[in-house]
This record gives sequence, C-alpha cells and structure tokens, in this order.
Amino acid sequence: MVLMDSGWRVLSVSYLLVLSVVVGDISDVDPERYTLMFSVYPETGVFTGSTDIQFSLLTDTRELTLNSKDLNIVRALIYKGKERENIPVIYTLNDKEELVLTRTDEKRFRSDPYFLRMQYRAELKRELNGIYLTEYKTEDGEVHPIVATHFEPTHARKAFPCFDQPQLKSEFTVMVDHPTKFRVISNMPKSNDRVVRSATIRSEFLPTPAMSTYLVAFVMSDLEETTVRTNRGVAISVYNRPGKRQATKTGIETVRQSVEFFENYLGRVFPLPKLDVVPLPDFAIGGMENWGLITIREDMFYTDNDTPPESIILTRAILAHEVAHMWFGDLVSITSWNNLWLKEGAANMLMYPAIEQLITKNTHATVSDIKNSLLQVSRYPALDYDSVINTHPVAMNISDPAEAAAAFDAISYSKSAALLDMLRSAIGDDRFRAGVGKYVREFQYGSASLEDFLKTMDTTGPVYRNVKISDFMRSWLTKTGYPVVSVTKLNNRKYRLSQYRFINKPNFKDNKTVMKRWPVMITLRTERRKVHKFMMNGGTKIVSFNYDPGFIKLNINSTMFIRVNYDLQSITGIAEQLEADHERYFTEDDRAGLVSDVITMATVNKCPMSYAMNMIRYLPKETSYMVWDQALSKISSIAESLSNRTKPLFNTYMKDLITKASVLKQTDSISSGLLSNLLSYYGVVYRIPEAVQRRIQTAKDLLSVSPSTTTPTATSYQGEDERADEEFATWEKDTSYQATSISLNKEAWSNQVTSAVLTYGVAELGKEEKLWEKLESTSYPHNQEYYRSLSATKNPETVTRLLEGSLKYDWVPLQNKYDILNSVSGYHPAAAFKFLKGNYDTFYELYGETQFNFGNILHTVVGNLKTRQDLEEATTFLESQKLGTGERAFRIAVDEVSSVLDWRDCCEEDLRDYLLAHPTSN
Repeated sequence: MVLMDSGWRVLSVSYLLVLSVVVGDISDVDPERYTLMFSVYPETGVFTGSTDIQFSLLTDTRELTLNSKDLNIVRALIYKGKERENIPVIYTLNDKEELVLTRTDEKRFRSDPYFLRMQYRAELKRELNGIYLTEYKTEDGEVHPIVATHFEPTHARKAFPCFDQPQLKSEFTVMVDHPTKFRVISNMPKSNDRVVRSATIRSEFLPTPAMSTYLVAFVMSDLEETTVRTNRGVAISVYNRPGKRQATKTGIETVRQSVEFFENYLGRVFPLPKLDVVPLPDFAIGGMENWGLITIREDMFYTDNDTPPESIILTRAILAHEVAHMWFGDLVSITSWNNLWLKEGAANMLMYPAIEQLITKNTHATVSDIKNSLLQVSRYPALDYDSVINTHPVAMNISDPAEAAAAFDAISYSKSAALLDMLRSAIGDDRFRAGVGKYVREFQYGSASLEDFLKTMDTTGPVYRNVKISDFMRSWLTKTGYPVVSVTKLNNRKYRLSQYRFINKPNFKDNKTVMKRWPVMITLRTERRKVHKFMMNGGTKIVSFNYDPGFIKLNINSTMFIRVNYDLQSITGIAEQLEADHERYFTEDDRAGLVSDVITMATVNKCPMSYAMNMIRYLPKETSYMVWDQALSKISSIAESLSNRTKPLFNTYMKDLITKASVLKQTDSISSGLLSNLLSYYGVVYRIPEAVQRRIQTAKDLLSVSPSTTTPTATSYQGEDERADEEFATWEKDTSYQATSISLNKEAWSNQVTSAVLTYGVAELGKEEKLWEKLESTSYPHNQEYYRSLSATKNPETVTRLLEGSLKYDWVPLQNKYDILNSVSGYHPAAAFKFLKGNYDTFYELYGETQFNFGNILHTVVGNLKTRQDLEEATTFLESQKLGTGERAFRIAVDEVSSVLDWRDCCEEDLRDYLLAHPTSN
C-alpha cells in the first residue's frame, strides 16, 4: 500500500484475539477456505452477504471469536466435521469488533474441522473502506456509480465476518450478484456470469491461492477495459473512465514492465494469471496491492502530455510499489502487523530499480531523477521523522486498531526502505538480490516474520567479516531512533569517533535516551582518496592512520542511516574542498549528506551555525537536484524559525546566494525537478506569515526576469511590481494563459510561475473574484492552484469562506477534504487550528478511526503553529480529545514545533552574528 499526503510524497490493524481469552493464541485456528457471496445494488444503499468458512481448531475452547464490524448478522450456523453435525450456538457482538459464538450445550469446541455459515446485511457507505460507494461524472454531468473495496488493514470485517489477521491465510471464492449494466472484477479471473433473476447477474470467480483477508477485493462499475500482456502472457488490464484510454498508457506500461522486472529480479514468476488496475475517483490512499486487483487514486494514475515529469515518476513509483507487493505481502505475508515494515519497506525500496528500466522510453526523466526520488522519499525524510523523541522502532508491538493504523508512517515505509538499502549497500547488489529472492521462494503462500527474513539473509554470508546480517540488522530494526557519529580530530593522524542517539531538540539532556549504541558500518574516504571500512559497536573508537589523511569524509555515499557531526578542523577542510572543487572528492550523495547533516546539527545546537553557513557557501556551483533539495529544505526550516529581528538579514543572504546559482544558466540541460525546486525557493523571503511572503516574493522575483535572460541581475528587479500586476491582469482576461516571463524550455515551470502569479494577485492585489469562479467551476485536482492561491489572502472573510467551503462543497474528493485546511494552515496557522477545533468531530468521523490522513491533518495544522501560546492551546485541546490514528503524528508535531522554538531561544543570535559579519554583495 502507498500512502500519500499533500506534501510528501506523500501518504494505515486491529489487534484481536481470534479465539477467546480462554485460548488466547491466534495460531490455534486454521482457516482453509472462504466462500463469499455478496448482493450489491448501489441505489438501495445496502448490501447483503453470505459467508461460508471451513476451518480447523488446533485446541479446545467453549467460545469461538471472529471479527465483525458494522454487519447486521441475520443468521449464524456452525457444523462439525464432514457429517456437518449442527452445533447449537448463540452469537454476540462486543465493542472490540468481535463476533463471539458460544456453545449452548455446555460442550467445548474440540480440535476438529468445522464449517461456519453466516448471513448478514450492511449499509453501503461512502467511507472509503470496507465495501463502499463512489462515483464518477461525465462531462455532461451524468453520474455513474462505482462500488469498490478497501480492506487494509482491518476493514475486511466490515464486508464479511472473518479471522482478520494477515497470517491467517485462506483460499477465497468470491461471487457477486449485481445489476446487469455493471461489470464486476475481483482478485481472480471470472469463471462464470449467469442470470439469477431479471436484470441481475451473478459474477463468479475462480478460487484464489492462500492469501490474507485484507487482500480480498472486487470493483463493480461500467468502466472500460484496456489490456496488454507481459512477455510470459500475464494479462495486464486497466479499467478506466470512458475517454481516458490514452491517459492510461504510462500506467499500464509501468505495470507490465514491473511484473517482468520482479519476475526476473526475484526468480519467481507472477503467481496469478492476471493483474487488473482500477483508478478510483474516491480512494483513501495512494494505491493498494489487492492480489491481482490493484486500486489507485485517479489523480495519481492518469497522465498526458501536460503532466509534470515529477508526477509521471510518482505514478510509476506507486504502481511499481504495488506490483512489488504481489510478492512482498501477497505471495509472502507477514506474521502480524508488527512486521508491517517487512512488506512496505521492501516495496518502497524496490520500486525504484523496477522503474529505472522505463527511463529509456520516458523522455521526461533520467536515472538521476529516479535515484534522487528514492533518497527524497526514503532516507532524508526518515532521518528527520525518526529524530524526535516520540518516534518508534521499525519493528514495533501493535496492541490496538489505532496503533496499527498509525504505524503506516514514515518509519514503516521510508526508514525501513532506507535500512534495507543500507544492507544492500553493505553486502552488494548480487547478495541482496539472492537473499530476497530466496526469501520469497522459501515462504511463498505462507507468512514470514522479522527473524524469518533475517535468517534467510544470513545464508548469503556475513555483513562484515564475522558479523552476521541478522545481528547487524536486528539492532537497527528493533531500536528507536538512530545514531549521530561525532568526528574529533586529535592530530594529523588520529581521530576520535563517538556515537549517541540523535534527538532533534536543542540541548537535549537524557543520558538514558541518548546513550544507545548501534553497530555502525563506518566507511570513510580520505583526501588521499583512500577508502577505509570497519565496524563500530561501542560508544567511542580511535581511528589512527599511518599517513596524514588530510580531511576525512565519513559515510561514503551516505548509505548508512546515520548523521555525522564534524568538529571545526574536520568541517573546515571539507568546506574548503567543496569551494575549491566540489566534485573532485565528493559524489552528489556525499554532498547531499554533508549539507543535510551540518545544517541539522546546527539547528539542534550540536555545532555552531557558522559551520553550516560556511559549508553552504559553495552552493552557487552546485548542479545536483539532490543536494539543492536538501539545502533548500533545511534553509526553509531555518527561515521559518527566525524572529523578525534576524529574518531580513537571513533572507537577504540566502537570496544573494541562490541568485548566483550557476544552474539558473543551464535551463536546457538541468533537471526540471531541480529547476522548479530551486526557483520556487528563489528570493527566499519566506513568509509574513512565512508562506505568504515566500510566494509573493517568488512571483516578484521571477516575473522581473527579462525574457532575454535566465539569470536575474541586480538591475532586473526594477519594475517587479508592475510586471507582476501585468501578468495577473493578463491571466484575469484569459485564465488559460500560462505565465512565460522566463525563457525556459520547461512547460512544468510555466505552470509554477502561473501559480506564483495567482498567489501574488490574491495576497498583494486583493483580486480574488476570478479565482473563486475558477475554484467553483473546475474539478479536482485542476482546482488545486486556485484554493492554494486563495489561501494566501489577507482577508479574514476569505479564510473563513475557504475553510467552511472545504467541508460544505465538493471542491475536493472525500479523501482530500483536509487539503484546504492544510493549505490555509501554512498561511494562517491560528485560524486553521481554530477551524479544526470547531469541527474536530467532523474530521475525526471522516478520518480519525480508519484513515491514515488524520495523522497528516494533526501533523500539518499543529506543526505550522508559530508561538508557544498557540502550541500550548493546541496541546491542551487535543489531549482532551480522541486522537485515534493521529496520536503519534500529533506528538511528533509538538516535538518539532517545540524544537524550533527552543532553537530560536538558544541559537538565533549565533546566526545573526554570522550574518552581520558576512554582508552580501548586493
């Protein structure tokens, strides 16, 4: 499953005892076969079902417990053995989503085979989980219903009573009665369509292989089918809206080639005869790996000639991620949700090599873009997310549904992928591939745990000398957080390395927390180009050389999941070399790690801000998207932390630095992602409130560039307001106009300039009427630039209208109702929180118990607060509410905002002193 949110890259397990507390061991039931019969008629608002389960008990008990939620059980019968001996039972539903069958004859369920039949009915809702109703509209406004399913992690119980744990795999036979005007698809190919009564067809499907309950799926619709085949004959079909066939080409080709890639990479053919993909208009997450039937958000799937390159990469990555799950998670399941990381980390890591093969046919992207994307969605976001006190280990204990849903986060996805990539880097591609291939083949159709995976990887050899892979990785997977390795130069031939847990909080003092130790694979390169490699297990290690190494750089290519903190002598040598020739000794991975680490260390007061500022002086020479992305991300964080006393100095300094960037002269060859990202930060006058001023200044700066040059000069700022006014006036007359004030050969950047113009028009000119017209007449996602630009308003009435309209109108689909709230919070954080507080029950009902997005809401709205007073008010209110799936995200947001405020109190003067001592050239 892929999670998405509005900014990351995005974008979520119920714990239950399958048998009663008398038995208490989920291994004591063995489900063998489900026969699922559904009757679904969208216009009635209900569906009915009949579930037959064949299972065996491995121990004796008087009560049998299944999972059921929101199902009105009409009948429940249980039989014993082949003779179908009827057993008298009563059934009750409790508040733990359990259906408890209790014998009334005072006997016990013995360790025998049983047959259970249940009939029930339920509402057909628009909740985006269980069996739910959605729809699409044609251009003339005609509504076409779709019935879809989404069962991960614990929503299968909302569709049929079941043993709803991932390791309790079974064969499933699915049948659906439905109106003749619709077609139904499911996990397996259809075995039969037969008329059961007037205007009703029963679609019957072949039995599935053994699989988990959360992977069962079906879709009922009138969507159109497009099919291609892999080189081995597997049918790959996309079910698209009428008229959208051309927009499926990127997606269907990605799925086809990804299937072929994983068959070759893992040495195991795709285990099913077909694989369908259905883009859905309303879908809670990015994509879902139902075995043989991938579902995905429409706005993440359809592409055309106007789709930005980054969006095409994202579409390919999501689909490759879901295809990877056909092996990791579907063919081989996890033994419990505690091991969520095992399937999500593998899919997240392997989706990028899977789509590299598509680059030769994709003129929008390069292999470097793919590599950069992997690092941006795995290593660096995970390092930031995992640095707060309230993080959690990759392998964690799940004790209730909210914990399980909240576990679908950057740790389970990004950190786990980064750790697997760390292992791959340590042992090499060939051994890693051999190990994961053996893992898939050995545990196919079964379930595997952390220890199963590690023992399989051990068969490929040690990670280093006599250090076993399992011993090395277990520490990283089960410990909370990660280490920072400090480098102290003792003399020209001797260094001291020390490690401690990194906490993103200035002057944090808690010896019990920070004194954790990890087995760190130290790789270092010296100025003499010599490479050294060794294992560091303890807290301190002395490294001696028999020669003068010059400067040393730890963590070659930034492959270890650590940060590095250099002392003054060490960082000075590196900074001087970067200024002299940044590519001579350091790869782009090295440089991205250096920039990210030194700024991060400065923001927690582990080194002076002068270290960071000296390091980034070389940036005007930098051409790497990866490096600039890290630099700009960290610079933005610093800017948002500053008081008005220091902010103008910092903005002027950074504006001067970025104006000199050589990449602004290379618009024909530079990565479009880098160009867009760099120029979106260009000017770096971040916000008044921060988000407002950043986009206003971006518009002014960009629009002041004359069409004959791509590099701003000191004189080119003359008349910037007039130019921006002119551009906005042109757009008002013709809203299809794309601002092209900069002579760039990048269509995607033209769109971004236009967005900046709209923001300028709202915030500086107060002209909102045309944007309101466009917002209310344009469908999602094409209306995003209108409500995001309107969020920059200075008019409180507009803020209120936006926020109230986000819930009242269908400007955005159900799964994105919170996107406007998040957008407004970047400009008006106090108003956004006030609205969340006043509508908390509504948002909680939409997302709090079953959707991953509730964490995104709390993390964004709380994370944008700027004062201790606002933070205290938010904390007091939210701690009195049910937090559901958002609890951990809320705690992390509080940690992050507290850290920013603490840094401003203790360290801002250090930065101010540096800026005063280093005036800009302009």
